[in-house]
Amino acid sequence: MHTSDLTPEVRAALSKPRPYPAITLVMPTDPDFPFSEKDRILLRDLVTEAKRRLADDPGVDRDARLELRDHRLDPAAIEEAGDPFHPDDAMVVYVAANEPVQVWRMTSLAAVEPRVEFATSFLTRYLVAAEQRSKPYLVLVLDQEMCRLYHGSVRRLEQVQSDGWPDAPRIPSPEDALPGLIPHSAPYEGHEERVEQYLRTVDKRLGETLREHDGVPLFVVGGDKILSAFKNITGYGDRITGTLPLTGMDHVPAKDLAKRLQPVLDEYRRGQVADAVSALDEGLGQGKYVGGPAEVWTAVADKRVDRLVVEEGLFLAGKITGDGRELELVEVEKPVTLPDPKPDVQPPAHTYGVATDIVEQLVDRAIESGSRVVFVPDGTLPSAGGVAAVTRY
Repeated sequence: MHTSDLTPEVRAALSKPRPYPAITLVMPTDPDFPFSEKDRILLRDLVTEAKRRLADDPGVDRDARLELRDHRLDPAAIEEAGDPFHPDDAMVVYVAANEPVQVWRMTSLAAVEPRVEFATSFLTRYLVAAEQRSKPYLVLVLDQEMCRLYHGSVRRLEQVQSDGWPDAPRIPSPEDALPGLIPHSAPYEGHEERVEQYLRTVDKRLGETLREHDGVPLFVVGGDKILSAFKNITGYGDRITGTLPLTGMDHVPAKDLAKRLQPVLDEYRRGQVADAVSALDEGLGQGKYVGGPAEVWTAVADKRVDRLVVEEGLFLAGKITGDGRELELVEVEKPVTLPDPKPDVQPPAHTYGVATDIVEQLVDRAIESGSRVVFVPDGTLPSAGGVAAVTRY
């Protein structure tokens, strides 16, 4: 699984309460060689640490301890459950008694610290934060013979091959073939109406996808004529972020389509950063601005944040008070990542009680409360310590 598959329904299923312990393993991975020897060593260390905690934790039921130790916490089983054809920068593994092991790949533009988490539910905040950092987007390629949908991020573009995608025209009879030009023949009577009917079915399917990926920008690619026809019939024109008037894109590989899209994406992202900075300035003038990790943390905890703006490489560690509203920053060494994985994943004694995933928690909590999240280049928010927000009131 990849973070592009993280719909609200999937996230809710992962976050549902489970018998203690629901185990979450997080680790960086080699993006070029899935399950390389370095990956296997680090995974083995994480599994060893998880088994040690199982043995030491008095809150773990005996049957659950045996089930997890003997049947679930196994590096070979985890590797088998992973997808070797979709390597990425990091991996999250979910392990629970009497459940299949789940392995999720994610693109992380920030360092990922190896960790083992025991809780009463799987922790999705690492996936959520990674998805936001990867700047996800959707691409709809329009063509009279086949319409395709792609899910993209800063480092990958993949065709969606589920939920009815790619969407081919329906063929009502042998005489009324695909709604496109018949070779060496003029368009048949009713051709335009058939194309519009096809585009309406595409638009309906697109709406279902947009509901699953709320807030994700949409780019539409196609020839001038079909783009114009689609804009006239779509019910989701307000979701279209940009268009690219090109024909024949339904036949090109994803990597070639990504190259064609890059200038459009760059322009969109520059505008997104400028808009975020402008919104912060406007919020400051209206008394709806908070800046700095501690103030932003409290505003997010109080569900007051409308837009959260975070620098891409920001790393924060700190102690959180019992009520979850106060954050005290703590200086800790930054995580060690590949090619030199940590030989021991257990934190040093002085860092017990210190959360090193503060940014991930901020993003996850902000999204849960309906906030918009924007990652901006490092150095954009120097006076705010790398994080600021516009509040609702």
